[in-house]
Amino acid sequence: MGRITSLLKGKSSKATASPIPVRHMDFGFQDNKEELYFYDNDPFATSFYAAFSLVIPKGEHFFIHSVRNYRDAIKDPELKERIRGFIGQEAIHSREHDAANASMEAHGLPRQQVEDRIEQLLWAIGKLPKPFQLAFTVALEHYTAIISYDTISSKERQEKFTGRTREFMLWHMMEELEHKSVAYDVFKEQVGNYFVRAGTMAPIAVGLFPVFVAIQLYLLQAQGDLTLKNIWKYRKGIASIYGPKGLISRITPAVLDYFRPGFHPNDHDSTAMLEDLKERFFGDEGSLNDNLTKVVQPQRPKTAVA
Repeated sequence: MGRITSLLKGKSSKATASPIPVRHMDFGFQDNKEELYFYDNDPFATSFYAAFSLVIPKGEHFFIHSVRNYRDAIKDPELKERIRGFIGQEAIHSREHDAANASMEAHGLPRQQVEDRIEQLLWAIGKLPKPFQLAFTVALEHYTAIISYDTISSKERQEKFTGRTREFMLWHMMEELEHKSVAYDVFKEQVGNYFVRAGTMAPIAVGLFPVFVAIQLYLLQAQGDLTLKNIWKYRKGIASIYGPKGLISRITPAVLDYFRPGFHPNDHDSTAMLEDLKERFFGDEGSLNDNLTKVVQPQRPKTAVA
């Protein structure tokens, strides 16, 4: 918890936003099945990240939609360009998670049933006024950013992912950190209402992980793993996600920081972490260079002439 807590002092929210490249990736999930228990060889912990992956395709499309609602109203050329990067990255995430989810479906996971339920939930949220749709995106982008930071900040947690899932998940988390402030900055410029932002996060903070638990139990049941004799087998996985020193406990201070009136995602600085990962993945000997098919670099915004 110490590393996350130390972030709460953070940097100024006026920190310069970085450009956002769109990397077209191909992890080859369509050709091979991934390992069944791809996180720590643990069915319960794996089911958490499987649930995360199953939520991504529909969720990312909703995020893109909620930001696009305001794109034409944005006057700042730099923010407009960052929106382009955000949309591009989220679209690639959705596509690659679709392929990963198909790989998991080959192991018997009920992919379509989960995605149908997520679509129904997002359909209901899509009936809310546009400011609340955007606030919903901002809140969940904060969750993905702090979960990404928590995972990347620990070599031990990184190495619990197996095979190509490790690089795949870390690549996704790296890009979540790259664009973590885009939806927030759109909200700040176009809505700017603290009570909408905090009021939308409140039910998410209470209800998000119970939803994840429900998906996890459904996945385990579908695999025939949800039996009384297996409960003891889940103890390590339950502790790693929901225990006193687990993921949820570690990110709680950063979740609470979201309710601070002056909060900004850039207060939680991940610059050094991003530079390390970009070199590891895409440097001269980057481990993901063979998976990278194309990069769309951000355009330099035109300076207005006085």
